[in-house]
Amino acid sequence: MVDVPRAEHADPLVTEITLAGSGRVESEFELPAHFSADRLARDLRQELEGEVRFDSGSRALYATDASNYRQVPVGVVVPRTVADVERAMAVCRRHGAPILPRGGGTSLAGEATNRAVVLDFSKYLNRMVEIDPGRRLARVEPGCILDTLRNAARGHGLTFGPDPATHVSNTL
Repeated sequence: MVDVPRAEHADPLVTEITLAGSGRVESEFELPAHFSADRLARDLRQELEGEVRFDSGSRALYATDASNYRQVPVGVVVPRTVADVERAMAVCRRHGAPILPRGGGTSLAGEATNRAVVLDFSKYLNRMVEIDPGRRLARVEPGCILDTLRNAARGHGLTFGPDPATHVSNTL
């Protein structure tokens, strides 16, 4: 077992997590006592151009991914721009709300579900920005589908290494 040094935090919003001997989390994150999902949703709606979904139906849709895990999120934000992402993160920070980035929801281990504000990049922030074949470099937005990148790279004799079965729908 490797001893990992813990960072020192003076921030009251950073919570210490206790790991059991198995490595599993013993204590889970708790939202601040003063937390209000209604106030958070209101502030997000005031600040963002993108979609803010805190209704029970949207939250239920985002409670699952391709795994067996189920966790209902606090709410969902579908940002239209990078500025929306920055503003959403700032608002969530002020409210003490955790954030979970999400793309296609193809995770098989539950990474796309959590009791957090889900940022879904798949609807608007899904472009392949550029490919630089000389440097073998691609710039994509976080909601870009793997096959979109691969198809563009193929024209330059390149590919992107990972080959998951969900390549037609998983996002980068």
